[in-house]
Amino acid sequence: MSELIRYVLAPLFVGLIIALVNHWLSGRDP
Repeated sequence: MSELIRYVLAPLFVGLIIALVNHWLSGRDP
């Protein structure tokens, strides 16, 4: 069960961080 959760959460976590970085970078754009 924990392995399945890891397989599901890992891409979700990476996608969330990428979305946050994208949002932060677009917010800094002059």
